[in-house]
Amino acid sequence: MSRMRSLAGRAAVVTGGGSGIGAGMCRRFAHQGMHVVVADIDGPSAEATATALREAGARAEAVVCDVSDRGSVEDLATAAIGATGGVDVVCNNAGVFLGGNMRDFTVGDWEWVMSVNLMGVVHGSSVFTPHLVERGAGHIVNTASIGGFSTDPNCAPYTTSKFAVVGYSEALRKDLAPDGIGVSILCPGPVATGIDACDRLRPEAAGPSPVTSKAAVPVIAQGMSPDAVGDLVVRGIAEDATYIFTHPELGPLFEPRIEEMRAALANAPTPAERVVQPGDLG
Repeated sequence: MSRMRSLAGRAAVVTGGGSGIGAGMCRRFAHQGMHVVVADIDGPSAEATATALREAGARAEAVVCDVSDRGSVEDLATAAIGATGGVDVVCNNAGVFLGGNMRDFTVGDWEWVMSVNLMGVVHGSSVFTPHLVERGAGHIVNTASIGGFSTDPNCAPYTTSKFAVVGYSEALRKDLAPDGIGVSILCPGPVATGIDACDRLRPEAAGPSPVTSKAAVPVIAQGMSPDAVGDLVVRGIAEDATYIFTHPELGPLFEPRIEEMRAALANAPTPAERVVQPGDLG
C-alpha cells in the first residue's frame, strides 16, 4: 500500500507540467503544500507555470525535459532531487495526440506518439523508481486516457499508446506494491487542455504528415478544468487508487468490449476440449 496520505512538505515532479492537466496537477499539489518541479519540453511554458506557483507562495522549479529521451529524463531526476532533497510523487503526464484515418498515419506519426505517450511513461517510472524505493515510500501517477479502455476511430496511435500505458501501469503497480510504492492510472475524459496544438512540438525527425492534432478540438472544447483533474489526482494518491477516472458517465463505453470478451470466453474450448487426442495429430 502507498503511504502518501499527506502531501504537505513533500515534493512532486510533473511532466507536461507547463500546460493542461500537468499544470492543473502542479497547482493542486502546490495548494497541498508540496514543492513542485514543473517539467516540460516547452521551457517557457514550464517556467510560466513555476513562476505562477512561486508568486502564489509555493516552492517550484522549472526543468526542460524531453520525455522521449531517457537521458533527458535522467537529467530531470538529478535536477529534481537536487532541488527538493527528495522526490515523493512522480506524475508521468506528458502526451501528444494526432487524429486521422488509420491509412493516413505515417511511421513518423507512430514513432512520435509512442515515444512520448508510452516511452515517456516508461522512462519516468523506471528512472525515478530506484529513488522512491530507497526512500521507502512514494507514488507514481501515469496519465492514460478513457481511450485506454475504449477505442475510437481516427486516433489509432493515441489509443494504442494509452492502452499500453494502462497495461504497463497495472503491471508496475503489482511490482512496486511490496516496496510501499503506489501506482495510479489517470484516465481522463474530455479536459480543456491545449493538446490540439501539440503539432508545434512535432520533431523534425518525424517528418511531414497529413494528420494533425487539431482533430482534438471538438473533444476538448467543453472539457472539464485541469485543476479539477488535479484535485482528483490528489484524492487518488491519498486513497492509493488504481484508476482515477474523471467522467463516470462514460463507463458504458466499456460495456460493448466487455460483453464481446464474455461472449468469446463462453465460446472458448473447455479443458476437456483442449486435450489433444493421439489421432488428432495425424
